[in-house]
Amino acid sequence: MGNFIFYFSSTLFLAFFSLSPSFAFNEKDLARLLQSNECKFCNLHSANLSGANLSGSQLSNSVLSHANLSGANLSRANLSGAFLTNANLSGANLADAFMVDANLSDANLSDTNLAGANLSGATWTDRQKCGKDSYGECKRTTLEGAPSSPEGSRSRTPDTPAWLPGGR
Repeated sequence: MGNFIFYFSSTLFLAFFSLSPSFAFNEKDLARLLQSNECKFCNLHSANLSGANLSGSQLSNSVLSHANLSGANLSRANLSGAFLTNANLSGANLADAFMVDANLSDANLSDTNLAGANLSGATWTDRQKCGKDSYGECKRTTLEGAPSSPEGSRSRTPDTPAWLPGGR
């Protein structure tokens, strides 16, 4: 009976871990990116791409969460729909990158060059959406479509309806 329990629990353990999703990057995806600069829908979770020259790369809809992209050149790269949550992009060059609908939640963007980057609809580091005209920076809009101010609700008029933030 003891051997049965041992084999059963070992089989169950192996089955569980073989069916669970892998959180490490896919080696084949990384090789494809480095060879061709194209890797749509790739799993590059936690990959170390620090200092890599990925200028003009096609990375749309790829998973780059927790990836180290510090100092990487991603100028003119297509990162639309990419998952960059918790990614380290410090010192990276994202000039003129196409980042529409990318998710940058909790990403490190210190000293990152975002000049001309299209961030329309991107989820910013604070988990807020960028407005449709966000180029080079994440611009927010109020419900009326006017640019939001740092004070938020203080920019509302006395006639602002109660159901809007800052209303009476």
